[in-house]
Amino acid sequence: MSNNSKKHHYLPQFYLRGFVDKKGFFFIYDKELKIFRRSRPEHEFYEKNKNAIDINGERVLLLEHMYSHIESTLAPVISTIEKSGPTDHVLNADVIIRLKFFVEIMRWRNPALDDVYNKIIGRMSIKDFGFSVRGGSEERRAEIEAMMMDHPFVQKTVRPLMAAMGMGELTNVDYDTSKWNILYQDGGFPILGDFPIIFNPNSINKIFEGDFILPLSAQRTIVYSQVPRVKQLPDSFSIDKDLMQMHLAKRFVCCKHESYLRFMVNFYALNKSAIDDGYIQNMFSVLSKGV
Repeated sequence: MSNNSKKHHYLPQFYLRGFVDKKGFFFIYDKELKIFRRSRPEHEFYEKNKNAIDINGERVLLLEHMYSHIESTLAPVISTIEKSGPTDHVLNADVIIRLKFFVEIMRWRNPALDDVYNKIIGRMSIKDFGFSVRGGSEERRAEIEAMMMDHPFVQKTVRPLMAAMGMGELTNVDYDTSKWNILYQDGGFPILGDFPIIFNPNSINKIFEGDFILPLSAQRTIVYSQVPRVKQLPDSFSIDKDLMQMHLAKRFVCCKHESYLRFMVNFYALNKSAIDDGYIQNMFSVLSKGV
């Protein structure tokens, strides 16, 4: 990706390539315009200049470069999982740490959480991110800290640090690494939406610890939940997962198989009224019984 690119992807291109066909294409459905098109990862799931910051009329790409660097450190881990099989033991401590960071970055950089982020950042101090102002009176320091947090540059550049905050729980001696699972799927045409993380409503209030399901590629799904046996994904679960990708997407979904995408768009239209918190909880219930 060019350092001067105006296409700032909120879903990394290396991640999107896990959902393309052999020629590097997938089909996009636009929920707003209700149209289909064939495209490639570099042209989708981005916002123009999303991470650019204007400083005195100059377009600064510090945040975009930060995300690019983070992606370069996480991509090899995703590749390792993609190449693994059901009998491989790839979820060691290093992989779990990087996966956790990947999930948090995917969560907090997504435009779907812009409003949530803005509300949270409005209640935070630079001290929450490990920074402080030295010197001067306590009143003056508090004034400077408040001015800093009100600045658009600061509010944008600390956003990746929200993901880092989610890593603290890994140092807890009670942290349950057994809840990390890889589900394998042979064949099929899984759908990916523009907000791909499916959180369990029962644990959504645990902002950094909630159970979730994340399609990692067309063949691999990461689950953070109690799953007693990890084998193949049952067909019913795969369909529910695709329905949830359709449901949670703010605007765009993709799939490498056009006919299946069209089928799921119609299937979702018929079933969306039935999708609620209970429907999502049932997905996790199915997993808890073993797959």
